[in-house]
Amino acid sequence: MLRSICTRVVRSPMMVPKANWQNFVMSDALAQIEKDCERFCRVPRFPPQKVTVVGAGSDVGRIASLFLKQQKVVKTLAMYDDYPERCVLGVANDVAHIDTSTEVEAYQGKAYMRDALDDADVVLICGGCYVLPPCCCAPDREIFFQNMQLVRTTTLACAQFCPQAIIAVQTPPVDCNFALCVHTLKMAGKYNRRRVLGVNAINAMRANQLVCSITGTDPSAGSTPVVCGTGRCTRVPVFSAAKAANIPQTQLDCLIRLVREADEIICKVKSNNEQGHLSIGFATARFVVHIMKGLFEKPTFIDSALVEQNDPEKCYGMPVCATPVTVGKGGIVEYAVPILNEAEKSLLDDSKCDLEDMLKLGRCYATGDEYSLHECRFYEWPCPPPCPVGKPCQRKQD
Repeated sequence: MLRSICTRVVRSPMMVPKANWQNFVMSDALAQIEKDCERFCRVPRFPPQKVTVVGAGSDVGRIASLFLKQQKVVKTLAMYDDYPERCVLGVANDVAHIDTSTEVEAYQGKAYMRDALDDADVVLICGGCYVLPPCCCAPDREIFFQNMQLVRTTTLACAQFCPQAIIAVQTPPVDCNFALCVHTLKMAGKYNRRRVLGVNAINAMRANQLVCSITGTDPSAGSTPVVCGTGRCTRVPVFSAAKAANIPQTQLDCLIRLVREADEIICKVKSNNEQGHLSIGFATARFVVHIMKGLFEKPTFIDSALVEQNDPEKCYGMPVCATPVTVGKGGIVEYAVPILNEAEKSLLDDSKCDLEDMLKLGRCYATGDEYSLHECRFYEWPCPPPCPVGKPCQRKQD
């Protein structure tokens, strides 16, 4: 009924004398009424193949937007940022000069978040604070406290304005912010485990490049999955799945250390000036492109993504774990858990505690529960032997 009233109002000759097509709209108010009619009348949705980059003015957001502008599968690229000093309007104007068919939209400020997220198919959350000098070794918790408000605000906006979108969380630390996003969506009643992914592309890309540089193989011909988590203490590269059997274990231990400490190494090599934003931005953009191709072309394989597992027993008893996945039209359609050797299983067991603690931190800030350290983080210190009980002193008599 509301739709018919809207149609009669729009077609009214008093308002639009020369309108001869059906959806002619004279004002923003009528345009919003038309959108509400389509949403509540359950008409089929025609995806615009739109990607919204939240935090597009950041270093990672700029690079990711640059690569996304060159992809044919992305028809609309919406660049949003909340900080005026990042000048996202100027960045979007610069990116828009690239002669590709992707249309670029720019939004700055929370007042325009709804327009940026409206009808998005994929939302990439990539802003926030990264590990910057002089605190290259800052704990992940300190970074989480600076970035959690951005992730929570964006997640609530996604639940309201684009509940159909796939959310890719890249804001560090991804382990905490992924849990924050998941439980925020659960409280809003909009959670779908197939449509929320933590971006772990940079770790898988680094591991694949390292092992291919040693074996002399083509990096594009294979992949090296990274399981467990995304943080420096939770990454478990599975080199055994990358045909690295001929590499001695001592050298593999060195490669594992390089993958885990890559952020600090890059920070030191670059004279403590900045993080590895170029590689992170490229890996993040490729991650989003794989999601878009899975949605609109054919099921696409992703090397590693932090997701809620369909069957935790098949994933070494972990309900939430980073594993390779396949993305299709409805989101994640297949979970591929790699087989680990004994050394990798041992490293996974050591990393489970840190991952569970980071996930618990994000969940508590989403639900308001009281946070306490995971029980496996407490260490039993050896108790010293009790002090000997001395005899009471006796006063010497003269």
